[in-house]
Amino acid sequence: MTVTKTVVDHGVAYELRDDAGPCCTLAYTADPDEPSVWKILLPGPGDTQDLYGTEQFPNPDATQLERWLSPFIGDQHATEMADAVEADPPRPAGWRPRPA
Repeated sequence: MTVTKTVVDHGVAYELRDDAGPCCTLAYTADPDEPSVWKILLPGPGDTQDLYGTEQFPNPDATQLERWLSPFIGDQHATEMADAVEADPPRPAGWRPRPA
């Protein structure tokens, strides 16, 4: 299994894939002046992804993410996803790069 991280503006998506294709996506959004939101997306019909859960964590850690993900994607996938987030976490809410 592999986890890829994609960053777009103030959002991050972690996609967990196996040989058969995508298993799940964990999306994180941290728009300035808004609470950070985590979303679990699972493969749907065709190339769609269905929303299975959302949560706001002020300061999540890998253990908290793993507990939240497990009922949706199973213990093994939850551990792998939480480890990937811990290894390369998203930027904090409201973080802005230096002006060019």
